[in-house]
Amino acid sequence: MVEGLARAQGSVIPTGGTVIAITVPIINSDQTGLQYYTRNHNSEFIFNTGTLRLTLRQQIHMSRGLSLCARTIWLQHEQKHIRDNEALMGRIDAELRKDQEFIDILVSPSEWRPRPRFQATQDAIQDIVGDVFERLTSAAAARQDTQQEYQSVDRQVRLRCGQMLRRILRRGQYGDGIDLVQMALNRQPSAFPPLTIDGIFGPVTEKRVKEFQRSRHLSDDGVVGQDTRTALGL
Repeated sequence: MVEGLARAQGSVIPTGGTVIAITVPIINSDQTGLQYYTRNHNSEFIFNTGTLRLTLRQQIHMSRGLSLCARTIWLQHEQKHIRDNEALMGRIDAELRKDQEFIDILVSPSEWRPRPRFQATQDAIQDIVGDVFERLTSAAAARQDTQQEYQSVDRQVRLRCGQMLRRILRRGQYGDGIDLVQMALNRQPSAFPPLTIDGIFGPVTEKRVKEFQRSRHLSDDGVVGQDTRTALGL
């Protein structure tokens, strides 16, 4: 689900990894405060004055299999996106005023439009707002989601949550620690698709563990013990 949202957002997925968390910003435009004139027996209209109210709503989505420890650390990363997007709201007015179609409709309207085009014009306003907002938020996300940032978050997870890996992990188990193994395996070269971070040690995770063990000349028993943890950097 999280990776699907990321792809729908056009987010850049880090090389060799999966999406752990994503912040989805949604902008709503309230056009009820806009005023307009009509003429020729209400057959034409032109916007005159008023207020276009913009509100921001944000949702954070995370992989369900993350331990509480890892969720806390990834939440701190996603809150950076929350703050960035909130800061962008102060720039939208200026950016909208650079859009020629927006200028022609609302800022300096000079063309009377057929009344049947009223809904289409409202839709055009919404589309312009959405396009400008997406451009700004996408650029902000790209600045934040650098390889260096992902490595920093990953390092914090391993350092602060690594104590959860003291037990031996094998197929059939689930819960804390398995999410860290899955994330670590996704950082390794593999002939298989990246693992879903679900905290479940199932047959797919076991297959990836065995593949990794063979690549490091370890016993390919599919069990994550001390040697495998060390080789994974956990």
